Amino acid sequence: MEAFFRRFICRLLVVSTIMLPYSTHTQAAMIGTGQVIGSVEAQRGKVQSFISRADVQRQLASLGVEATAASERVNALTDDEALQLAGRIDTLPAGGVATEVALAVILILLLFIFMIDRRH
Repeated sequence: MEAFFRRFICRLLVVSTIMLPYSTHTQAAMIGTGQVIGSVEAQRGKVQSFISRADVQRQLASLGVEATAASERVNALTDDEALQLAGRIDTLPAGGVATEVALAVILILLLFIFMIDRRH
């Protein structure tokens, strides 16, 4: 039984090591300056609209951040920061839990169980 469990863990680690780096999709292309400027403003607007949502406002208020201060901070972001933040808003899962995190937790739990079982 122990040999089976070891082989299973090893295979699971090999598969996850191979598959996890390729779980995101990437794309590259040449773009013009006008597209970049419009894209930055659109992304900044996306962050502003996210900040203006009622549930986000409540969460910011519970953390002690006023809505006007948050809006000023968004306006003070550099172009790269605005693009990065808007990209993170787009890629966050609706439930708040990524599959990679869930897989990592499962692997850690399996390793923990294996270590405890081995001691007894």
